[in-house]
Amino acid sequence: MRRRTGIRGMMVWAAVTAALLGGCGQSDGGDAVAVQSGSVVEDTAQGADSGEAAAEAKSVEEIYSEIEQSVELISPVPMGDAFITNYYGIEPEKLEEYVFAMSEEATSAEAVIILKVKETDDVEAMSKALQVVVDEKRSEMQDYLPEQFEIVDKSSVKSSGNYVYLVISEQADAILQIIEKAI
Repeated sequence: MRRRTGIRGMMVWAAVTAALLGGCGQSDGGDAVAVQSGSVVEDTAQGADSGEAAAEAKSVEEIYSEIEQSVELISPVPMGDAFITNYYGIEPEKLEEYVFAMSEEATSAEAVIILKVKETDDVEAMSKALQVVVDEKRSEMQDYLPEQFEIVDKSSVKSSGNYVYLVISEQADAILQIIEKAI
């Protein structure tokens, strides 16, 4: 299922490659790993059981590991502090833990992002930052890959308590189910 890519496609591919390589050279005391521990809570009708769910919540790393084992992700690459700061304005010092994984394939919009913020006051800012991810993916894929555009268009940023997350994937329902079950 190879497609010919025009100048626009090559530009998108070059931009994605540059973005991915931009985070490779960072070194700030071992914080280069984007998968850190924490948990995610989705804003649903199950909120009444949130105290019980929080006690059983898994770390972000455990949730992401379960996702990787259960769902075939398309070339996921964990992004580090420099990447999320430079491209999305997310300040890692405001996060308790996170996973920010995006497909390295230029033909895939797939992303699994789970953030646990330290202060509830920062949830709105993190939600807006993840909305930028959605908006950028939409504009990248709209004319280039309509199938991927549809996947991005169906995605949305979710938050509850100190957690903010975004799943862009053909298998978003399965991934979201894993997240919901883990919290």
